[in-house]
Amino acid sequence: MGTVIGFIVLAAMDWYLVRKTGLHIHQWISKKYEDHLASKENKK
Repeated sequence: MGTVIGFIVLAAMDWYLVRKTGLHIHQWISKKYEDHLASKENKK
């Protein structure tokens, strides 16, 4: 039962991100990680 609820929560998060940013969860995380690495390089 907990797995089903977890999938529903993830699907809701994905739907929300697609509506707001146009990106799916894995694309959004990848973009944030790239931004983090770029800002780290700029600080050096």
